[in-house]
Amino acid sequence: MSKLKMILLMGFVCVFGIKLQAQYIIEQIAYEIPINYELVPADKEFEDAADEARFFLQLPESKLKDAAQKEYGDIEIIKSTIYIDGDNFAVESLSKEDGRTTVILNHNKGLIYYVLWSQKKIYEMSAEDMAEIQKGAGAAMQKMMAHLPPEMQEQAKMEEGQPQTAKQITATGREMVKYGQRCSEYLLEDEQELLVIWAADDSMGLAKKAKSMSEKMAEIFPSMDEEEQDEWDFVAGKIPVEVRTFRLDAMDGAQMEIQAITRINQVNPPVEKFILPAEAVGFERSSFKDMMTQMQQMMQGMEED
Repeated sequence: MSKLKMILLMGFVCVFGIKLQAQYIIEQIAYEIPINYELVPADKEFEDAADEARFFLQLPESKLKDAAQKEYGDIEIIKSTIYIDGDNFAVESLSKEDGRTTVILNHNKGLIYYVLWSQKKIYEMSAEDMAEIQKGAGAAMQKMMAHLPPEMQEQAKMEEGQPQTAKQITATGREMVKYGQRCSEYLLEDEQELLVIWAADDSMGLAKKAKSMSEKMAEIFPSMDEEEQDEWDFVAGKIPVEVRTFRLDAMDGAQMEIQAITRINQVNPPVEKFILPAEAVGFERSSFKDMMTQMQQMMQGMEED
């Protein structure tokens, strides 16, 4: 599973697990654009990371995509649909690597299910699994850092040790129609990343319900309760229709991450979206921890090769 897909999987649980009395179907896209520095004029010098981020964020998305595809190949756009019915929700995604996948929250049982349709596998995740996965991810990150050059290790340690400060968001005054919704632009800067958020007025109650469901999820999965704010917090009372994030990473280089809500329908989602496929039709069940163990073994095998 790629880094972006893992972010999406966790992000859907944290951000779109919205407690709603009505039913909703939300369509979303997400993708990464690796930065091609051939776009930078020869005489251009950046004052700092924020100046560099502002330069790339003001470029047309088509130009960024064309340059990235020329250097790195095709860009995969991951399409997802979120089905919400009361306290339960399902997220169905489609990608080249995994094909069709579904994440289902069973609120009553306090469990999350991850369905890999092409492999006919169902992975079950509990609060204990989540805590252990996060612990393992931290250990894996430390192992990766140990293989970095000393200067990169020092930079990563400095970034990790810096105290978190309250992020300030600024309304730019610009307006634009994004995916059929009239949006206002907001800009957020810190030393690690720069965000541009296009947000629309909330006429369906989504933003008002986001906080209550986040608290509900934190009760079920305490290890997911983070103090960091997200785009819903930054544009409180509005819907973050599109979020563009420019991030400089010591290991992955410069990336532009784009996530957009392309459609929101206030309709009753199909009941079958919340039903797990049966073992009788060939699906196997195991824990999410087992899947992570298999991924780690696969990665270790690749390193040895």
